[in-house]
Amino acid sequence: MQITPEEGAVMIRVEILEQNRSALRPFVKLPFQLYKDDPNWVAPLIGEQLRTLSQPQEGGPCRFFLVYDGDQPVARVMAGIDERLNERLNRKCGYFSLFESVQRPDYARTALDAACAYLREEGMDTVIGPVSLGVDDFGKGLLVQGFDGPPVLFNPYNPSYYADYLEKCGFTKHRDHLAYFMRMDEFDQHAMEEIVPRAKKRFGFRVERVIWSKENEEKILQNIGRVIREAFPPEWEWNVPTYGDLRREVKHLREYYSPEMTVMAFAENRPIGFVLAFPDYNQVLKKMKGHVFPVGWLKYMFGKRKIHGARCSMQIVVPEYQHKGVNTAMFYEAFLGAKNLGIQWVEGSTVDETSITSIANTEKMASHLYRVYRQYEKKLTEA
Repeated sequence: MQITPEEGAVMIRVEILEQNRSALRPFVKLPFQLYKDDPNWVAPLIGEQLRTLSQPQEGGPCRFFLVYDGDQPVARVMAGIDERLNERLNRKCGYFSLFESVQRPDYARTALDAACAYLREEGMDTVIGPVSLGVDDFGKGLLVQGFDGPPVLFNPYNPSYYADYLEKCGFTKHRDHLAYFMRMDEFDQHAMEEIVPRAKKRFGFRVERVIWSKENEEKILQNIGRVIREAFPPEWEWNVPTYGDLRREVKHLREYYSPEMTVMAFAENRPIGFVLAFPDYNQVLKKMKGHVFPVGWLKYMFGKRKIHGARCSMQIVVPEYQHKGVNTAMFYEAFLGAKNLGIQWVEGSTVDETSITSIANTEKMASHLYRVYRQYEKKLTEA
């Protein structure tokens, strides 16, 4: 496909890549050139990303676009359709993900126009993005506020000019997702020591750490799935995970899992709440520069002992136990585990801007808003 360039530019072309490791390698490697002088960027593990992207996407069809100026890759984007989500929300919406561009608006426009044209051909009337791939929904949006440091585990990072490029291409704000920062030494532990026991006694629940093993994995996944299904807010724009989804996700997340900071609340034998937090392994991945070998694994093994930050990526309670101290009790238990690990700060992210209750609960924990991730949308039916 040939794209007419801006006046004075070299001819720009777009390649539609086959979905295999060899074809996708330049797609995956583009950010390494783009961010080579950016001290905040955390490189993904090349092998892991190639393995993930070369597999069929479970939601539906997708396509990878790589923009070239001459022989040099200069922009990229992935576009696709989540058929399961469209059916649940009764819509015809495509998505884009993994957008990157050298700092020239014609490169960005070429990539985004190609993605929109593909989705329009597939019968979609709207596109939303950036989205995260998979079922965890941990890395959606474009960073629009908080460029002062590296991202925390699973969160995206991008140059500040990306938002301007999307808006110039006709994209408008869809929804913001908020990240909150809390220093451990500012958390009022003594107040929680008084509140939590009273809440547990009054409302009849307990909190336990989630200790994974082969013997109890199935039960844990069933409990997590049940909590998510019963508490799933209507404003969430991702799929209610099936048992199979959760099993696949565990394979990806197990290496980051921390039993000290993963807790579940129960009312008798019924699971009623769940908190999932991870040590910020980006502090280690940053030093690996995208490679496990020859010395990346050594940096990982030694570096993970020095991690001093964490991300709380999910905190969810079934409706009838909300506003009864369950969130507070779970967070307190996770706080104690994080403290034992030497964690000095925690990021709570991301919180959908439409979830007023979640925002209020997060702000109660001595945290403050410090980063914003924005998803954009564009109507494909417009000329």
